[in-house]
Amino acid sequence: MGRLISIVSGKGGTGKTTTTANLAIALGKYGQKVCAVDADLTMANLSLVMGLDDVDVTIHDVLAGEAKIDDSIYTTEYENVHVIPAAVDWEHVIKADPRNLPNVIKPLKNRFDFVLIDCPAGLQMDAMSAMLSGEEALIVTNPEISCITDSMKVGIVLKKAGLAILGFVLNRYGRSENDIPPEAAEEVMEIPLLAVIPEDSAIREATLEGVPVVVYKPKSEGAKAFMELAERIMRIAGYKARVMY
Repeated sequence: MGRLISIVSGKGGTGKTTTTANLAIALGKYGQKVCAVDADLTMANLSLVMGLDDVDVTIHDVLAGEAKIDDSIYTTEYENVHVIPAAVDWEHVIKADPRNLPNVIKPLKNRFDFVLIDCPAGLQMDAMSAMLSGEEALIVTNPEISCITDSMKVGIVLKKAGLAILGFVLNRYGRSENDIPPEAAEEVMEIPLLAVIPEDSAIREATLEGVPVVVYKPKSEGAKAFMELAERIMRIAGYKARVMY
């Protein structure tokens, strides 16, 4: 039985999509069969980061009842990694009902070792529908107090909603001398810190090239941090969920 993990944050721009893409490929490198789902129905970016262009069927078509989920699953050039992309045009956005996301995504756990759900930021209806498609959650935040407190609020809501919170990723650490230190962030969040992803020019370069950093520059500090995150996720994913479900 696979793991359904929602990748979430309190506000936009924290690096959820970058984390989803790199974590998916890192898990694939470890032999895990992975499906990365772009559940951010209004700000879809996952397919671009994963190098998937000109797709015919997206999750929007599935949510609109115009296609089956199998038609929206694409293999990638990365070993063991599949992607369900989202559309980028408004015509698709207005016809897709985000409330159907849990019904569409949850059955995927029977087909993959890991299903990573790239969710919208915040606690709006579309974000909640995406986040509740998972059984576990990984929170992505930046080392800024406003970002950390917003992420903490999301974690509290998801825990009350029944999701098992795996922990959080402190992304883009080292960008400023005013960054909140990892140990202080963990104290505020009150959940385990699973990885510190450094501010790394290799990650920015990889994003511009449309290739996740674990492939673009696998020996970079950022890539190493994502590989370590994948190792931790493989060790802990499922334990909390097995207790709760």
